[in-house]
This record gives sequence, C-alpha cells and structure tokens, in this order.
Amino acid sequence: MEKIEGELLRALVNVAQLLKEPVGSSRSYDINGIIKEQVEASVEGKIVLIRSGQGILIQGELAAEMKLTCSRCLDNFLCPVSFTVEEEVLPVDDVSRDLVISLTEKADGFTIDINGILDLGELIRQYTLLNLPMKPLCGPECAGIKEKNSYGTT
Repeated sequence: MEKIEGELLRALVNVAQLLKEPVGSSRSYDINGIIKEQVEASVEGKIVLIRSGQGILIQGELAAEMKLTCSRCLDNFLCPVSFTVEEEVLPVDDVSRDLVISLTEKADGFTIDINGILDLGELIRQYTLLNLPMKPLCGPECAGIKEKNSYGTT
C-alpha cells in the first residue's frame, strides 16, 4: 500500500504498469492531504485502483473536514463529510497494445494521460466539492445573526 500525502494534495499516480496487468489487478493508496481551491479541507481515506477491461476503476472511502461559513450566523466552522468515490477512467492511448485511441470526443470525465499518469488530486477535489452541504449550518440550533439595538446590547 502506497501513501499519497502532503501539505497540498497533489496526487499524480503513474498507472502505466497497472494498465499492462490483467483485468482485476489492483493497487491501494492511503490519501492524506489538504485542498485549498474553492474550499479549504483536509482529506484522508483509502483509494483502490482496479484494472478494468477498458481502463481503471477507482473506488474509495474518503473523509474530509472542511472549513465553511454558516449560512445563518456567518461564523466559520469545521464540517466533517464522508463520501464514496467510484469512477472509471480511460487511457488516452492503449499502453498494453501500443494503439492510439481517440478519446477526445468520448471522454466526459477523467482520463489517463499519454504518459500513464492519473490525477487523483483533481478527482478528490471535485468529489469533495460535490459533497459540500447546500446550506452549511454550524449546528441545528443556530439562531442566526443576532440583532443589536441602538444601545449596542442584544
């Protein structure tokens, strides 16, 4: 099991060898890093890359602790979120048979580049953003912004 960790999550994984292996072969990775684009979050968990018939299936369980602003009282708070990742990625070219596959029109999601590099960091960032609460609350009992009277007391 390999580890992918660091201050900022930059999870570029070379999967060229995995693409040459038989269907069902797998690699496991421990994820531990920080995302600072659009939202600040620390992410950790485990991801498994499984060789599928056409590419690689990514499966994982991740947990993120995001720094959010409460939609009622506007205070900052830490919001824990757990989510599952499942995505199949296809190579831009077929490493095992040295055939070039034109995926530019077909690829709607993530792809493995010509050098066999998969960007797990971008995938994790997008899944983290997808799991943000629509109206983040610091707690269910949050009363919202307190009004002050003209004398400065609530």
